[in-house]
Amino acid sequence: MARVKQLDVITGSLKNLSFYTRKGSDEVFVRTKGGASKNSIKRRPELENIRKSNLEFGGCSGMSKEIRCTFASIAHVADYNLAPVLCSLAKNLQKGDTFNTVGERSLCLSKYKAYLNGFDFNKGHRFDSVLRIPLQWDIDRTAQQATVDIPDFACSLGLYLTGNYSLFRILITLGVATDLILNKNKNGYETAHPRLNLGNHQTATPWYSTQASVPGQQLLLNISNPDIPLEDSDTLILSIGIEFGTLDAFGNPTALKHGGAGKILLSR
Repeated sequence: MARVKQLDVITGSLKNLSFYTRKGSDEVFVRTKGGASKNSIKRRPELENIRKSNLEFGGCSGMSKEIRCTFASIAHVADYNLAPVLCSLAKNLQKGDTFNTVGERSLCLSKYKAYLNGFDFNKGHRFDSVLRIPLQWDIDRTAQQATVDIPDFACSLGLYLTGNYSLFRILITLGVATDLILNKNKNGYETAHPRLNLGNHQTATPWYSTQASVPGQQLLLNISNPDIPLEDSDTLILSIGIEFGTLDAFGNPTALKHGGAGKILLSR
């Protein structure tokens, strides 16, 4: 893949070249256009392997979205694009299906859920380097709930400021990602456990001064509809983030667009 250097920023297309940027990078990337047309890929027998690869890639994209939806409300603290990284992880899940043939392989996150534990949303300042305190957490699948215990700490010791911030708060999210399997028509992927959308649930500490001491507390999250029992194909994902903020013109705490950190604590 080519990179543009020592030129003004260019994005878009120029003849057979496409220029684009990536989140987390100041560089401009360039690639050539080309390849078979969509109609050719759909119909030509010799392109069957491409059709299979495209179908499975759609499943990987779907699993990436499933995982990201579980922490959607704190994803903004990430400093790089999480989608392709999780898509790559999903591809490895897909390779773990040795029962089905290529083009029909499932994505069983439930079998490899531990690989998500500790997945960091940041490259510049990772969560553990920003919030330096001993957290404790757990997930109760039967009750469909999660807890995070935060000890009391002084910000001067337990908090590393990545900028000139006056306020911060700690947030946790809980969501469900479900295994994906090929549908009956074999033209796309669907959830292994059709269910009501359990969504993404969030709770947070109050806003604190970055110069204060924080009291010990427990954050508790419940899925909104515990009457829907989880199946073996479902994975509960608990994530945590830290937001930095300031006071707006009316004296209300407001999260800043840049700054903060997050990660997945536990998948069960």
